[in-house]
Amino acid sequence: MAHLPPRLAWDDVRHAIDAIGATTPVDIRDRAVLLLLAITGIRNGELRAVRLQDIDWRTGEVFIRRTKGKRDRVVPLLEETGAALVDYILRARPKVDSPYLFLSFTPPVGAFKCAAPVSRIVRKRLRHGGVELGRVAGAHLLRHSLATQLVGQRRPINEVADLLGHRSINTTALYVKVAASQLAEVALPFPGGAA
Repeated sequence: MAHLPPRLAWDDVRHAIDAIGATTPVDIRDRAVLLLLAITGIRNGELRAVRLQDIDWRTGEVFIRRTKGKRDRVVPLLEETGAALVDYILRARPKVDSPYLFLSFTPPVGAFKCAAPVSRIVRKRLRHGGVELGRVAGAHLLRHSLATQLVGQRRPINEVADLLGHRSINTTALYVKVAASQLAEVALPFPGGAA
């Protein structure tokens, strides 16, 4: 755990999402994709596995199956993300018989079969939002950014772990390292006075 996870400032994430238009079906889909990834912290494969029936509109939750830890979990569907999903489903989603929520517009129209198309969407939209990208710039970058943002807001570490679907709190503890201002508050003074 010597390295820091790649992450973006939350303002950059928000700016990139807000920069996505709502005029073309691709724009509408991509905005919904980025919001669901950024606000829930789900993984690329989890996003690709979401089916229309996995959204519980009444409770405001999305059922996530096929997680990395082989456990199903539920993530909250906040109002902005829910509205973006409704807009996508009603105005932009191709009219094909597929149970999956997100579909490729490239023929043959259907569910994303691998991680690359989702990662391309994320990179494209972050770049269009003016975000400088390093080597790592896919869906996982949004997951790291969310976790860092939540820790920075002083959300309980077990709450962050539950949202991300981590089995071990130690996995989530990685994000505590990036909360430098909070670490400074608990640092003990140097024995022997100021250096």
